[in-house]
Amino acid sequence: MAAFLAVVHNMVMLVGVVYITQFVTGIFNWPGRQNNGVYRLLGFLLSPVNKAVRVITPAKVADQHVPVVAFALLFWLYVALIAARLYVKRPELFQ
Repeated sequence: MAAFLAVVHNMVMLVGVVYITQFVTGIFNWPGRQNNGVYRLLGFLLSPVNKAVRVITPAKVADQHVPVVAFALLFWLYVALIAARLYVKRPELFQ
C-alpha cells in the first residue's frame, strides 16, 4: 500500500509541476501563448487531466478556468496523499 501511495503521490506532483511549467511558459508571451510550441506540448500532456476535470465540473465553469480548477484539485489531492502516506507509515500519529 505504501508503494502504491508513493507512486500516485509522485504522479500527482508531476502533473502539478507540468501545470506550473505551462503557466510560467505562458507568462512569457501571454497574448501569443497558443502559438508557442512548448506551451502547446504541455497543454497536450495535460489534456487528459483537463478532460477529466471538465466531466466533473458543472457547466457554469468556463473552459478557460478548467486548468485552474484541475490544479486546485490536484493540490488538495496532493495534501490528502501526504496525510494518507503518513497514516500508513506512522498510524500512531492519528490516534
